Amino acid sequence: MNGKLVQVTEKQKEGNTKTEKKRRLFIMKKIMATISALLICVSVLTGCGKADPVQDDLLNYINNQMPAIVELENKVNTEFEASNAKGVDDATFAAKLKDVILPASNELVTKTKAILPATEEVRKVHNQFLALVTDQHETFTLLLQMSEAVKKSDAALADTLNEKIKTISNKPNNYSTDLEALKKAHGVENEKKDK
Repeated sequence: MNGKLVQVTEKQKEGNTKTEKKRRLFIMKKIMATISALLICVSVLTGCGKADPVQDDLLNYINNQMPAIVELENKVNTEFEASNAKGVDDATFAAKLKDVILPASNELVTKTKAILPATEEVRKVHNQFLALVTDQHETFTLLLQMSEAVKKSDAALADTLNEKIKTISNKPNNYSTDLEALKKAHGVENEKKDK
């Protein structure tokens, strides 16, 4: 300023204020445009992400829907194995089938039917599991009927029931294999448990 003092008039002050306001408005518009562009990019990138509805459904199925079912299935199988162990007489076996195993097995079938996966792929695998537990329940029912037939010495009925049990036992069911293949195809890994 070379030692000169400059007197600023009111008009100059007003002009500087207007210029300052315009400059601020311009900067704010640039900031808003930049934020808008970033939001659009984020939205587009999120939308373009590789969303896998089968993977999401499979994770929900395995982690949220099936644990209670698996626990109930384990209970049914444990009860059956205990009642079918060596040294258990026919009357005890029949009573356990009627009073414990069949009601638990029926609950297992009912709860399994209540699960409705969102995607066709998971539904297909789940239907295999449903067929498995339904066949198991039918087998338990036939075993109880067979126990009654043996008690009544009805060999013909026992043979018929035995054939039905064999037919059920020989049905193919690829639930475990197909579930593992579906998990692999959609990048779902088993949780590693610490020892």
